[in-house]
Amino acid sequence: MGKYYYTKGYAVIGVILIPFLLFVIRFIENPGPNLFLFVYLQLIGVVFLVSYFFENDNFVFKYAMKICQNSVPASEKMAFFYFGLCTFLCLLNLV
Repeated sequence: MGKYYYTKGYAVIGVILIPFLLFVIRFIENPGPNLFLFVYLQLIGVVFLVSYFFENDNFVFKYAMKICQNSVPASEKMAFFYFGLCTFLCLLNLV
């Protein structure tokens, strides 16, 4: 583990939580498709993509890679599938 293992993990969680909270506030005011859902889903996809390359960088990426390794089919390359799935869902949100 690196010197900033936990600090980087909490920073990633913060980057993911801020758009989620903005999405919740925006959804309460105006239900319907919005840009925050697009950003939030894409951030989740990016976490999976980055976890493929930097698995041991922090605990968030390590956990995302564990999800990939325990999925069916079990492979580290499932991170690309989850990234693609999130991107596809983001594109559906814009339509």
